[in-house]
Amino acid sequence: MPLLVELSPRALRDLKALEKAAAREILYDLEILQTRPWPGPPKLKKLEGYKNLYRLRTGNYRSLFEPTEKEVVVLRVLDRKELERILRNL
Repeated sequence: MPLLVELSPRALRDLKALEKAAAREILYDLEILQTRPWPGPPKLKKLEGYKNLYRLRTGNYRSLFEPTEKEVVVLRVLDRKELERILRNL
């Protein structure tokens, strides 16, 4: 059974602020989260120091998400340069 991939309100705002081509590429990549097993690094990686936080790499963008048993909640979609700053604030 496929997992539901849900975008948080903040992730939706992040996506809308991007160029359409980049947003389309990210949405395409997010589809791989619907079925397990997921690909390994460098495409997808569990973030160290966080209990249940992962990042998905799409070009220069990173999608931060939390998986549960039945769904995946995408919390943010960021430029890779902003990732460290945002993680410090989580």
